[in-house]
Amino acid sequence: MHMSFNMFNTIVLAVVTVFLMACASPNVYNDLNATSPKIHTQHKLGIAFGGGGVRGFMHLGVIKALEEEGIKPDVVSGTSAGSIAAILYASGMSNDAMQAAIEDIEISDIADFVLSSKGLVNGKRLSDWVNAQVDYDNLADMPMPVAVTATNMTTHKTVIIRSGDPGHAAQTSSTIPGVFIPVEHKGDILIDGGVFSVVPVYAAKALGAKKVIAIDIYCHNQTQGQSETSATQLTLAVFRMQSCRLSKQEIKSADIIIAPTYEPNGSAAFDDKAAAIHAGYTATKAVIPQIKALLLN
Repeated sequence: MHMSFNMFNTIVLAVVTVFLMACASPNVYNDLNATSPKIHTQHKLGIAFGGGGVRGFMHLGVIKALEEEGIKPDVVSGTSAGSIAAILYASGMSNDAMQAAIEDIEISDIADFVLSSKGLVNGKRLSDWVNAQVDYDNLADMPMPVAVTATNMTTHKTVIIRSGDPGHAAQTSSTIPGVFIPVEHKGDILIDGGVFSVVPVYAAKALGAKKVIAIDIYCHNQTQGQSETSATQLTLAVFRMQSCRLSKQEIKSADIIIAPTYEPNGSAAFDDKAAAIHAGYTATKAVIPQIKALLLN
């Protein structure tokens, strides 16, 4: 039987891809404290870093603008991509150090593609990358109180991770359902915190923050960039719509909302870090007077 050259190339590519993909390994992280923290101390200001995939680079622009104005939170919380920003920031990293860490990062540095019916990405590479950036083995030991959210598929509730391995916490909070292999925690299944809490304002308040600035990189502009109607894009758009609807009240409960007007452009988004950072920076600069008035009050 005659086989076309294109078909042969397709088969070869598929075979190579299979060999390059590793076998999945279970993500069992019982070191995490996935319960709501008790408020022991009231703090003046908290920042809630929202989830949103590659849009997370915008958080660096937010931090840069705040640093220039001498504004520093007392506590931070994060969901999904925002959990990475929150953890790095809480560890004491400056904005310059964070930008240096992500300057040359590629998707292959944080995504370990696998063959599994549970997901396409194992997640351990993201965990290892986060741990390579920070000097702490436990979230609870960091100089700034930090909490990240995850969704408990067993109890159908949001959980707040306050202690445990930083990389495990970031991976758990970023475990996009259907993409990342879920995390097992003391018999429960944990996935992305953005299912119920896209911008973790409540988590910041649970840490004792009296005033909270919410960084919404995902919900306010969800109608942009959705002209394509492929099955994958529609599925992601529906997930985004549902998560944002469920998180609407929580986001509105923040004292100030920073909402950068930037939407990544498909597969090239990971290489467009500068535009994302600039969007976060300009959006924050625009509300600096409001933030200073909030702190004076």
